[in-house]
Amino acid sequence: MLLLAATSSAAQPAVVRLPFRAVNSLILVEAKVNGRPVTMLLDTGANKTILNAKAYGIVHLPVSQPVNRGPGIVGNALRLRVELELAHEILFSQPVSVMNLDELAQHFGIHFDGLLGQDILNQFRSLRIDYKTHTIELER
Repeated sequence: MLLLAATSSAAQPAVVRLPFRAVNSLILVEAKVNGRPVTMLLDTGANKTILNAKAYGIVHLPVSQPVNRGPGIVGNALRLRVELELAHEILFSQPVSVMNLDELAQHFGIHFDGLLGQDILNQFRSLRIDYKTHTIELER
């Protein structure tokens, strides 16, 4: 009986709950990049996670400004490795794109430090957005 209970609990997926707030129908989550608090815009359509240069600690970035072109943004970016923490327990060490996102944030009319994209999200089995509890459930 004890073996059966251990087996059934091991079969259940681990779910991490990430709180979010919605602003103008956009989903913002709190995270940490290299130990510093940041606000990330959940962007399920972004292939890569993009961090604003200022949030990384670069005041002047020697690359072109991103430009909105159709469904995405185009611009030069640096690929830098960061430590990304979500929900005080998920830690990723991986490269992200770093570019100036000030104009994009201004266009949306909200402050955010980066876009949380598919390179992070696809490391989970599923993602469920619960609007009633304002949480994102990330299933491992």
